[in-house]
Amino acid sequence: MAIKVIHEAEPKPGTLGKKELYALAIGQVIGAGVITLIVPAIKMTGYSAWLAYFVAIIMGFIMVLPTVFITSTLRLGGGNYSMLCDLAGPTTSGIFAYAYLTQCLSLSLFGASAAAYLGDIIPALSGHLARVIVGGALLTFFFVVNLLGVDIMAFAQKLMTWLLIAALLIFAIVGLFKMELPIFDFSSPEFLINGWGITFTDGQISGGFTGAVLLFVYSCQGYYMTSSYGRDSKNARRDIPFAILASVPTLIVLYVGVAMAGTGIMSVEEYGESTTLVFAAQKMFPAWLFFAFIICGPIMALLSTLNSSFAYNAINIGQSCDDGWFPAVFGKKNSRGSRVWILTFMYVVGMIPIVFGLSIEVITNMVQLITSAFAILNMIAYLNLPKKYPEAWKKARFHVPNGVYYVICWISFAFFMVVLWKSCLSMSPALAAGNVIVIVVLAAIGIWRSKTGNMTIRTSVWSGEDTPAVKE
Repeated sequence: MAIKVIHEAEPKPGTLGKKELYALAIGQVIGAGVITLIVPAIKMTGYSAWLAYFVAIIMGFIMVLPTVFITSTLRLGGGNYSMLCDLAGPTTSGIFAYAYLTQCLSLSLFGASAAAYLGDIIPALSGHLARVIVGGALLTFFFVVNLLGVDIMAFAQKLMTWLLIAALLIFAIVGLFKMELPIFDFSSPEFLINGWGITFTDGQISGGFTGAVLLFVYSCQGYYMTSSYGRDSKNARRDIPFAILASVPTLIVLYVGVAMAGTGIMSVEEYGESTTLVFAAQKMFPAWLFFAFIICGPIMALLSTLNSSFAYNAINIGQSCDDGWFPAVFGKKNSRGSRVWILTFMYVVGMIPIVFGLSIEVITNMVQLITSAFAILNMIAYLNLPKKYPEAWKKARFHVPNGVYYVICWISFAFFMVVLWKSCLSMSPALAAGNVIVIVVLAAIGIWRSKTGNMTIRTSVWSGEDTPAVKE
């Protein structure tokens, strides 16, 4: 049975402009990472945590840089899935379609992180049952918001993003003025408490500057997911690359600023067993401003990422449903264009780690392992861009010589493999093996379906030029 590939006609421009896309990019990337990883990183590397975040931002940008070139050349209707289908072939997109289902685990990270913050503020909410209830309530709320359609989702995202940026800026500025520790003293023994490299304990990463960088980098690359809104953008090939690039200086100001404040206001010993910035904020702000910060900063960061993750994942999985990898009913839309059953699936999968009480670090490493494995598939697509769309590539707003482009792609790939290695080392052997086995099994199902399925795939990728239908 053959797979028939048809090039879908380019739809009319959507409703999302630069402001909406920038808000989606920032809301997606500023989430559980900046809020829940700073304190663990301070314990790993000491005063140098702020520098580790700066290095992680640059590393994360290089990792997602190929997406800037892709989105300035092509308009993607189904995000990463559509890119793989068009530039790497249907079999590769089938592997991605099934393996991507595991990405829905990331939803649990944001719910669990928000519950951890509230538990530090209200001791009654620190127990497992309370965290399940709080995390579940937050997932439920944004599940409903996304059922109301992309316009409502984007409106909520803009509001949350502006509040989030304001709160983190205030934390950074006030913290820098109230700084008590010499965090810029490179000669201090507290600057690198575990050295420049990676420290291992019981075979797992437990510290070191490089270890902190690899922990931080998870929170420095999520803005590439803005590529999924090509169908809904007013001018995708102009505005999506803009939103991606504009995210980088924003992250430098906010992430490094917050890390400096969190590092300079309290010592490692003062943080104790806490993994959040709650106690630093309590020391820094008066009571009214403390509660305003917690709501508009950490909580809003987590909720904005939770909101956009529902939307982003639904687009990728929905496009694969339209092409026949999954039953058509799974991708069914409601009257507002929302994928009801896909959103429900994500909601259920996101609840599982929360119910079983998996730690934030474990969930982070599981998600990092999954996204790093996808880099293998993405690399095939990246390398084919100049070959398949030579004219569109030459006219792209962010065009570079082919040799430079390929070098960037390979460096990006190398960084993803380093993160993949780190993720495996940061989990128990049994958990790492379990994750790898699940990914391999789902990939095998994708390959099997590509050989036995009888599907018509509509490649929702547009370069502004007519592309004839082809068959595989």
